[in-house]
Amino acid sequence: MLYLNGRLPTAEASRYMVRLCYHFTKKIEVNYDDTQGLAKFPWGICRLTALDDAIRFECEADDPEKMAQVQRVIDSHVALFSRKAPLSVVWAIDAVS
Repeated sequence: MLYLNGRLPTAEASRYMVRLCYHFTKKIEVNYDDTQGLAKFPWGICRLTALDDAIRFECEADDPEKMAQVQRVIDSHVALFSRKAPLSVVWAIDAVS
C-alpha cells in the first residue's frame, strides 16, 4: 500500500474542502461534513481534513500508477476551484508498506 500526504494552505479550508467533496459526489462515493471527508476513488481513497489554515489530504492506493491518478484528480480540481487565486497542493510521500 502506498501513502501520500498533501497540504493545501488556505484561509478557507472548510469551504474549499466541502466544494471538492460535493463535486466528487457526482462520480464517486464521498462522505463529508464541514471539517472532514472521505473520497473513495476507483484507484484509491483520500481523507480530507479542513484545518484552520489548510486542507490536509491523506491518500492511499495499491500502486504508483493508481496513486498518481488520485493525485492528478485532486490537483486538477484544486486548480479548477482556485483559478481566480491559484492554489496548489504540496505533496509528500508518507510511507510505503
